[in-house]
Amino acid sequence: MRTILYLTLGALFAAVPVALAGPLPAPPAGYKIAQDPLSDALKAGGKGDGLEATKPNDNWPKCPGDADIHLRYNWRTSPTADKYVDFMTKGPEDVATSMGRTKDEPAGKKAYLGGLLTWRKVTTEAVGCAQSTIVTYNGSWIGAVSGTLVTVSAFHVLGAPGTGQALIDEYVTKMKVSLGAAK
Repeated sequence: MRTILYLTLGALFAAVPVALAGPLPAPPAGYKIAQDPLSDALKAGGKGDGLEATKPNDNWPKCPGDADIHLRYNWRTSPTADKYVDFMTKGPEDVATSMGRTKDEPAGKKAYLGGLLTWRKVTTEAVGCAQSTIVTYNGSWIGAVSGTLVTVSAFHVLGAPGTGQALIDEYVTKMKVSLGAAK
């Protein structure tokens, strides 16, 4: 009888998603939230939550293509989050790659705010605009926070990583607060 009770209670708790975090922080003013089916599925299953928001880059040249900064932040349950972050910190930076008119190269990797921060520099030979070369930066922070794997990323930041770094710093702190790891 006890076994049946424990199995019933176990099934009941397994079927109920557990909220591990408070609500995600809102994106900064001027950012539009983009639909993210993966984050929706994680949230529905109680295994994570995430958000992507976009805003036009200031001073984007009149060139075709994606002119937006993409801010992404999310968390996922992970019993091995600490080990994963430790593994990623010890590995080398990804090598530079080229595809067509675009070169993607390492721009820094370091332990930062209790996790790992990496930057990539993306240089594109522009076609159809006055500016011949467009340089953007993609930054990403990954860390283990309260037993979850958290990522905060700023992609497609025009010219220099400063704007993206400020976003990453702000949202790493906000995510830690949301997960109850910092006040």
